[in-house]
Amino acid sequence: MDVEDLIRRATDAAAQRSGDGTDTRETDLTKPAPVGSPTDGVPLHGGKGRLVRTSIPPMLVLGGSGSSGASTVTLGLAAAAAVDNEDDVWPVVVDATLGGGDVARRGCDTAAAVGNLQKWLTAPDPADPASVGACSGRTSTGVRILDRSPDPLPRRESLVSVARHLENAGLLAVFDAGAPVTSRLAAPLLSDPRVGLAITVAARPDAINRLQPALAWLDENYSEFVVGDAVIVLTEQAPGSAAAVVDHVRTHLGSWVRAVVQIPFDIHLAAGGLISWHRLTAETRDAYLGLLGEMR
Repeated sequence: MDVEDLIRRATDAAAQRSGDGTDTRETDLTKPAPVGSPTDGVPLHGGKGRLVRTSIPPMLVLGGSGSSGASTVTLGLAAAAAVDNEDDVWPVVVDATLGGGDVARRGCDTAAAVGNLQKWLTAPDPADPASVGACSGRTSTGVRILDRSPDPLPRRESLVSVARHLENAGLLAVFDAGAPVTSRLAAPLLSDPRVGLAITVAARPDAINRLQPALAWLDENYSEFVVGDAVIVLTEQAPGSAAAVVDHVRTHLGSWVRAVVQIPFDIHLAAGGLISWHRLTAETRDAYLGLLGEMR
């Protein structure tokens, strides 16, 4: 058998496989994927596609404007994570504001902090849970709170390294970054899709008017996916103040984000003192638990 006969037999075999001389294996690979396959794009705005997390993620709470309730929402989220998981999750609230906020003063209803965030980061092993406990305050739900001073973080440390240390320690980080959304400290966490984002806004028309520019800024600087997976948290700071704005926000901004959650007015929160989970109304506790569910 000569070379021409071998070539002719190979050509005839290929034609029998496809019927037209084209290798079917190649055309199968180049065909469009079936509808609903993993290669399809996930609808973001107004669709049902959302990032689904298999466990409670680290969480970042940002204020859409000042006095939006970022600290109380941070404490509520952390407490909800602690009580909803029966000692399987150990949350740590981190004061991530630029100059140091009041989250420790409002939240440490069992033991005041004896150290702060900066001191903890200078420990020989920040990823040791005992190091976290030695520098943090404690709430009645077991949540730890790392306060911070106005001083900068130690050299080469950032909120990214803080999140990494706490993750290595087996702890859940909940960051209170306060306002504004342009905070340079929060920037690295905003770039991490593993971190859940809650944006707080007071349930008042003037505060709602300042929310859309904040969302637009996040959309322009961190892409639509950051905004699309954020949860807007409306905090009702006066009785009945949310009635006029909740439906408006859900109608006009709800398609931008993962969810819109309302935290009802609670006299215990409005008092401005120490916050204790067991002194919140059942409605408020349920709202925080619902918010935690939306962050997954």
